[in-house]
Amino acid sequence: MADSIPDAAKALEEIRREVIESRNMTIKTDNALKSLHAELKNVSSRQDAFMRRTWFSTAAAYAAFTALCVAGVIAISGARAASAAADKERLEQQVAGLEKAMAALKAEAAAQVAAEQGAMQVYKMMTSLPGDERLKGIDALQKLDQSKLSAFTRLALQDRAASLRLEVGSGILDKGKAAFRRQDWAEATAQLTRFLAMDPPAEDALDASFFLGNALFQARKFAEAIKPLARFVEGDKKARTRDFAMVLLSQSYDMAGDREQGFLVAKEALAAYPGSDFRAQLQGRVAKGTGQAAPAPAPPAAAPPGGAPAPVAPKPGPVAAPPVPGPGTPVAAPPPAAAPAPAKSPPPPARPGAAAPTAPAPGKPAAPPPPAPR
Repeated sequence: MADSIPDAAKALEEIRREVIESRNMTIKTDNALKSLHAELKNVSSRQDAFMRRTWFSTAAAYAAFTALCVAGVIAISGARAASAAADKERLEQQVAGLEKAMAALKAEAAAQVAAEQGAMQVYKMMTSLPGDERLKGIDALQKLDQSKLSAFTRLALQDRAASLRLEVGSGILDKGKAAFRRQDWAEATAQLTRFLAMDPPAEDALDASFFLGNALFQARKFAEAIKPLARFVEGDKKARTRDFAMVLLSQSYDMAGDREQGFLVAKEALAAYPGSDFRAQLQGRVAKGTGQAAPAPAPPAAAPPGGAPAPVAPKPGPVAAPPVPGPGTPVAAPPPAAAPAPAKSPPPPARPGAAAPTAPAPGKPAAPPPPAPR
């Protein structure tokens, strides 16, 4: 009996606690409902205010739209009146422009007919004239305004000019090389310049540039020799005679007064071809450019590998050069060496099969020494 009294008290205490918690929950719920009611009332008032503003905005929009419509009608009616006058003026200008266009079309048609007739004459010149006179057709083609010609006519003229360049240009190149081997520098220069003016293929152009630069160098036209030699040096970096061409180019720069560029070319050649047969000459030029003491000059000559021995240069004339093989030309065996010219100090021993050294004329640049046959 004594144990049941505490259990009953504990149960009553739990019931009392639950009643208190229920009362607190009821109070919280009542407060929440009151807050919700106040919030709903606030939202309702704001919605009423929004509706009033919307109504006024709608009325203002309709009024503005009506005003715009009225203004648009007035503007359109005025624009139509102005448009009639503008259309009249525009049509008058259009008629004048069409008249000018018709006159331009007539002039263009006349120019096209004249161009077609000129193209026919050029084509006849490239086909009917004998021998090298057909090259006059190529010169006339360069002066012809090809923009007035049809695509077919342009293609036919260009194909014929290309085949004619290939046919006649090879003969001109051979004449230039033959004149070079005869040491006829004026004829070689004329023929090779004529060949380069025909816009030949890149490989033949580089070959001709090498011979032209060498011929101009031997003719002592150093400033004119720079351009073809530089074209050959820059265009074919794998040519066998590139080191020889760089030696000529360096000397041409020096004789033309541009010693700094000549030094740079010699320095580049020495770096690119450390085992070149012209190493001694390049070292001497580089040493002069940097202010160092130059080594003893090498014995002069004027031919790269495969050329015949150079004759002794006469004092009043330019330094003569023997035939120089172009890129891709087979190297011929050199003839017996000539006797060396007397000098104060003995020259270095000649390489087996190399041409004998020759003495340069006073005041003239010494051409590079010949390399050993490869």
